[in-house]
Amino acid sequence: MLENDRLSAPRRGFIVAVLTLLALAAFLLIKQPAIAQDVGEIGQVTRILGSASETMNGRTETLQAGSGVHAGSVIETGAGARLVIVFIDASQMTLGENAQLTMDEMVYTAGAEQSGSVSQAFEVFEGTFRYLSGAVARADLGRVSVTTPVATIGIRGTDFFGGPLASGMPPGELHYGFMILEGAIEVTSVEGSVTLDDPEEGTFLPMHGQAAPTPPTRWEQEAIDEAFASVAF
Repeated sequence: MLENDRLSAPRRGFIVAVLTLLALAAFLLIKQPAIAQDVGEIGQVTRILGSASETMNGRTETLQAGSGVHAGSVIETGAGARLVIVFIDASQMTLGENAQLTMDEMVYTAGAEQSGSVSQAFEVFEGTFRYLSGAVARADLGRVSVTTPVATIGIRGTDFFGGPLASGMPPGELHYGFMILEGAIEVTSVEGSVTLDDPEEGTFLPMHGQAAPTPPTRWEQEAIDEAFASVAF
């Protein structure tokens, strides 16, 4: 009887090992959906004032500090709102009130700066914004794209403002402005392009966008103040 027990001990060990592996596999299968839900997270809300939301696959969620944001989603802010998103490459987007932003693409992983396999793309449909570039732009300036209703912005490692402003226009009218704060950007419309590379240098386009950007010039203080105020907390 003792001899049989000695022979069965390895078998018992084998059975325990198999059961352990099966339990681990079951645990991983159960956890997999939760892991998949986070695959598309490309950034996080770090600061918010007022109301903001994220819509993805027909589902809208209210955003708050700490909320994740995802590739393919639409971000919207309410009246009087402000929102700051820091992305996984440490780039940063600040949105003013009544803004609408589509998060088209964000490809970045640790070590990607060396491989060059990075990209970042946004479309800003409404409102004002301020964008500060991060690791994607450092790895490859041509891999960051910001599209607005009036022009596409080429990034050269930068901090810049964009959006509709009233300064310099008749009462009740707006034009769309871009101002560089650090680095350089190329503003390209259907009719031409300009490069902004001096701090507080800017350009304007009509809201319909069917014109060339105005020649680069340092903005009047009124326009600078309006731009900063529109994205300030």
